[in-house]
Amino acid sequence: MPLVGAYLLLATLYAWQAWRRETPTIFSDELETTQISRAIAETGHAARRGEPYGFTSLVPWLTAPMWWLHPVATAYEAIKTVQAFVMAAAVFPAFLLARRVLSPGWAYFAAVATIAGPALSYAPILVEEPWAYPAATLAFWLLVRAVDRPARWPIALAVGSCLLAVLVRSQLVALFGALGFGLVALGWRTKPMRRWRATWSRWDWVGAVVLGVGAVVAVVAFLGHHSTEWSTVTTLWKGRMVEYGSWAGGAFAIGIGIVPAIALLAALAVPGAERDRPGVRAFVIVSGGAVVSFGWYAAVKGAYLSTNFSSLIVERNLVYLAPLAFVATAYLLERGAAPIWSVVVAGAAVLGLVVWVPIERGLDSFPYYEAHGLAILALANREWAWPLGRIETAVEVVTVVGTVVVLLVGTRLRTRLSGIAAPVAIGTAVALLVWNVTAEVYASIGEHDFSARVERNIPKPNDWVDRAAGSGSVTMLGQHMSDNPLGVSSTEFWNRSIAKVWSVDGTGPGPGHTLTPDLLDAEGTLWPNPRTDLLLASGGVEVVGDEVAANQGSTLVRLDGNPIRLRSNTTGIAGDGWMVGDPGNPEVEARAAYNRFDVSGGGTGTAVVTLSRQTFCPAGAHLPGEAVVRIGILGRGKDKQPAILRQTASDTQYVPACGFRTFVLPTPSAPWRVEVAIQTFVPSQVDPKGSAGERRALGARVSFDVVPR
Repeated sequence: MPLVGAYLLLATLYAWQAWRRETPTIFSDELETTQISRAIAETGHAARRGEPYGFTSLVPWLTAPMWWLHPVATAYEAIKTVQAFVMAAAVFPAFLLARRVLSPGWAYFAAVATIAGPALSYAPILVEEPWAYPAATLAFWLLVRAVDRPARWPIALAVGSCLLAVLVRSQLVALFGALGFGLVALGWRTKPMRRWRATWSRWDWVGAVVLGVGAVVAVVAFLGHHSTEWSTVTTLWKGRMVEYGSWAGGAFAIGIGIVPAIALLAALAVPGAERDRPGVRAFVIVSGGAVVSFGWYAAVKGAYLSTNFSSLIVERNLVYLAPLAFVATAYLLERGAAPIWSVVVAGAAVLGLVVWVPIERGLDSFPYYEAHGLAILALANREWAWPLGRIETAVEVVTVVGTVVVLLVGTRLRTRLSGIAAPVAIGTAVALLVWNVTAEVYASIGEHDFSARVERNIPKPNDWVDRAAGSGSVTMLGQHMSDNPLGVSSTEFWNRSIAKVWSVDGTGPGPGHTLTPDLLDAEGTLWPNPRTDLLLASGGVEVVGDEVAANQGSTLVRLDGNPIRLRSNTTGIAGDGWMVGDPGNPEVEARAAYNRFDVSGGGTGTAVVTLSRQTFCPAGAHLPGEAVVRIGILGRGKDKQPAILRQTASDTQYVPACGFRTFVLPTPSAPWRVEVAIQTFVPSQVDPKGSAGERRALGARVSFDVVPR
């Protein structure tokens, strides 16, 4: 009953936090899970934007039934709530794992701590972690059980639980590292193996070591052959593996309260007499294998992402070790069984990890999705106004104090504390629970605040496209989509009628298939035909058709299966109105264009182009700014995109800092196009003090107008 009570209490807290999360923010992960899950709910097959997609995880299949609920808001709330209770359910296998080595009281602590940490703030996010966390905890329990008392069915259940966990989240293939380590240890300690080893000569031992090294090399080669990430990192970026693996380990240690990380490493060296106790040897074997395999995975992933995506603290990949860390903590607090030297070494190792972590990333980018363990440091920075230096010092002090505490109550030194050892141990356990709950709550607050900011910028109501489209299918067609990826992805999430996402300028975001249609003719007809009932035009794209609804610059137009025909569009303009060039080569001009396909109803007359640098006005600056504006008859270029077939007029002017220039050109009577080219400057180079953060190569802010004849 205490366990069920703790589960219901914390699961209810996480369900409340889930209710407060107003919209997804982790794109493209949450959108991809949603796309696949909706496709399964509607067709029984996995797909992204209508394109068949292979198996990724059981999670979309588990959440698919909830997408039968309407509207989207109801389905979203259902998934978030279910995930809160599912993730908190890790308390039950955590308790069973803890009972293999602990008394009931300390097992309760380990189990509750398992679902009290910052990892639980992932519960309302539509990713795999809420389902993977209890699956991994279940696998750890069954692995320890199988290694402790090996038999056919326990081993089969352990293997099955690992397979299930991998089907939930592929990263949990690291569990097989712990499984393999456990099976090798089992085989090594069998009576036949012991008898055989007793007959080995010195050269037999040398041969065994050589064979072991060869087996490791073979495994590494096999993984490298089947994994691009593994092959790339282990061949070219070994140094980065150490760096990014250490970052992840340090952030994980901080998130769970530092002491559990020290205890987990120190417990691996408990003496032989302790290992002979029921369950202890199995727990040490599985924990050792898990630390190595999950740590290696995090190191490889962090290093690989640094080469092709971003430099990240990938603590999110280590949170599955939390149940083992809390069981190890409870074990040392209860038994005081760790050797003194192992605690000192573990404390030094953890101190090195936490010192190495670039803590400022978690402070500057809060909430830091990849490392919610740093949330407790963000609290000190944001709520208590602690500067970075003070926070770093505090982390180092906590690590040293934590090491001393483990030395006093987790080793034989506890016998010298007389009657205060138990109160110190209990106080440490309470402090760890407070630390973890605080970190989880503040990480959840950060995710909520970020979600609220994103939600405020979504056109209201969030599902306005679904309401206007009814049962019709919708294709989204926009431009400059990369300037507002959160807005585009949010619109797609909240409106399940959107089946395709296209762009006229190649900026359509993933996940899933996105297309830049070709221009078929000068009248603006695009190919291929999306064969959709309605089209959602956004980002300044105007389409010929009957308007059904409009909202914050986006227009829903009825097509009824007809091809898309553009009325007008612009290219080459960033979301803030600037023409942007190549920052690596500022001498290359920034370019923009306006295409007018439909010249009926005021589409011809005079084109007015305004180029402005009024928002950049450093004292005494003379910028390169020669601008050329050309206008001519529009047609289909060699790249199947709009182009000027015949120029009809042009103008050249200099656009100064602080100023603007207007270009007035007569339009042709046929479909026409205006092209603008202007020399660029880099604000951070021109004005290092006032514009240090602006490193783009900027031309000018541009606007296009048509004065009808």
